[in-house]
Amino acid sequence: MVEKKEPELSKRYKLKKDAVGKWHAVFQAYTHVAPSGDIGILLTGVALFALGASPLAVLLSWVVYLLMVNTNYRFTKRVSHAGGYYAIGGHGLGGFYGFMNGWIYLLDEMIIYPSFGLLGFASVIYLLSPTISSIPYIWIPLILIPFATGLSFNYFGIRPSLIYLLITASIEVIFLLSTSWYIIFSVGHSNTVSVFTLSGVNAIPFFFALLYGIEAYGGLGTVIGISEETEKSKYNVPRAIIIASILAGATLISAMYALTVAWGPTSMASYATSPDPGLIIWHRFFGLPGELILLFFILNGYIAYTVANPIVQSRVIYSMSRDGVFPKWFAVTHKKYHTPYRAVILVSLIAVFVSLALSFPFGPFIAAIITGAMAGIGLVMAHAMSSLAYVRFARKAKNVEYSLLKDGIIPVVSFIVLIPIIIFAFDELTWPYILSPIFAALWIAGAFIFGLYLYKNKREQLEKAGSGDFEEVITTD
Repeated sequence: MVEKKEPELSKRYKLKKDAVGKWHAVFQAYTHVAPSGDIGILLTGVALFALGASPLAVLLSWVVYLLMVNTNYRFTKRVSHAGGYYAIGGHGLGGFYGFMNGWIYLLDEMIIYPSFGLLGFASVIYLLSPTISSIPYIWIPLILIPFATGLSFNYFGIRPSLIYLLITASIEVIFLLSTSWYIIFSVGHSNTVSVFTLSGVNAIPFFFALLYGIEAYGGLGTVIGISEETEKSKYNVPRAIIIASILAGATLISAMYALTVAWGPTSMASYATSPDPGLIIWHRFFGLPGELILLFFILNGYIAYTVANPIVQSRVIYSMSRDGVFPKWFAVTHKKYHTPYRAVILVSLIAVFVSLALSFPFGPFIAAIITGAMAGIGLVMAHAMSSLAYVRFARKAKNVEYSLLKDGIIPVVSFIVLIPIIIFAFDELTWPYILSPIFAALWIAGAFIFGLYLYKNKREQLEKAGSGDFEEVITTD
């Protein structure tokens, strides 16, 4: 009697293959950037530290991010894996490194979700008027609105989630580009190239501003996390990264420049401390209708972000659980919707906890700034680790022609460029922003300790962590 061979993965651990296409992938990445939402929070963080050089910070952040996502682009030509950065680390430098890469990447995704999606949404409404701000703890129900929306979309399936993102983000691109350039032409002689220099700006705060700038683009590479569910993933996902990067760069650089020249480069310190300064600028140029439309896109940007972000981090947790380095319980997918619903619920609950824990002592806006910098540290470190791992992986991979420039030089340059940003990120000493590097350091220390536990108790699973290619394995009835 011939023994029946068991499938590599049981149906309990399967995502739905070919669930989405290229343009779904494009707008998953673009919406994870959420340019309208950036106007509400992260660009304010840039202005807080870069002042009149904020457009330069956003431009340089885009260039740095392009170097960073080259690794994602090249990796997804070779491998289809829901683990994303966890998989890059595992393929390149082994399971322990992949585990650390994945955990540190979750420092970004798990913390930027409450920072941007929940606290960003609450902060914009909270700061709209003193009447709203004076209501005790009004930010609690405000936080729960995007929380409930993101949880619902992610629980019931990836395709309806990405259809929603595709429609709303397409309209957002047109609105932001057209209105930003209208402002730029309207200010006339106030346009200046000085905002693309470091004149009058200290280096250390400017480097700290790059954390917020890079975090503003955070998400362009996250599309690799849905590669197991994207049709022709090794063709479509790399192209989705390119298209989303161009769209995000155009909208954010245009918006930051328009905001700076309209507010006044020498007055950007007051921009950073004003309630909803983006809405003030749009009201000045477009009246109440323009302000309300921008407000809609900002709030929708946060709502859409709570859809785009958990898609990715839940699949990182799902992948690590599937490999046995996290509890297998989180790798089970929904019988009907094929989503890693347990991981979705986990990341949603963590987001609410982080939001509430920091909002009670500091309020939602300061809590968003603290967690935004903390997430930025995780993002930069995860990309640096991925670039280092990818250099080794690319040399041994055989299914794509090796390019010295794309597979060697650019990843190394990306790694080198990110090092000073990481160093300066831990050099911010003012209260309460000092909490960002402290919390990040504790998270990283926790990863290392847990990794040692896995090495001692689950060495076999750890050695294979993040090393699969699931292009042909993941199927559903």
